[in-house]
Amino acid sequence: MRLCAIACAAIVLGGTAATAHAVAQAEIVRRVQERFDATTDFTAAVDQELVVASAGKTVHATGTVAFKRPGKMRWKLSDGGTQIIVADGSTLWFYQPDEKQVLKAPFQSAFRSSTPISFLTGVGRLSEDFDVTLDGEGEGRLFLALRARKAEGELGRLRLTVDARTYDVVGAEVFDPVGNITRLRFSDVRRNIGLDDAQFRFDVPAGVDVVEAPIGN
Repeated sequence: MRLCAIACAAIVLGGTAATAHAVAQAEIVRRVQERFDATTDFTAAVDQELVVASAGKTVHATGTVAFKRPGKMRWKLSDGGTQIIVADGSTLWFYQPDEKQVLKAPFQSAFRSSTPISFLTGVGRLSEDFDVTLDGEGEGRLFLALRARKAEGELGRLRLTVDARTYDVVGAEVFDPVGNITRLRFSDVRRNIGLDDAQFRFDVPAGVDVVEAPIGN
């Protein structure tokens, strides 16, 4: 009888702990989404690390990023060369000045709500479009693992680093289906500064080839 009581207590307490964890996790997700919803735009310095699985190498780049919801962003990265990525809400441009080439793709195809990075563009919503789990915490940081709920095929996954005090997203890891990993760390973040839409427009420079590169359907 005593063993039965101990077993029953373990089940009850275990269930209580699991419920408390689920409540805490749901509250974190709510606060992160709430903080992001209150952010109309932000700029940051960015440190990027790209692990290329097929080549077995890591490429490091630094630069700046600007986001404006919904669907506008501008990245300028340098890893010895320069890369500029611009999205105006309808078109995505990937410009490599050294190559004198720009790839052009429909924004909605590249950033469907089920795409891992879509949360950062303001297209996806945490609780609606992703299964979110608390994936660790420490040193003032929370880590959230995201998997798309309605993905057509394998789109990869996203792990967000969140400031445990402000609930700002201060980093991200994007894992693609072929094993590549992109790690992003944001610093000097400035929120709601009233970014002009003009910086999210891309004008093709003279002498640059435009390559149409639709992504998905």
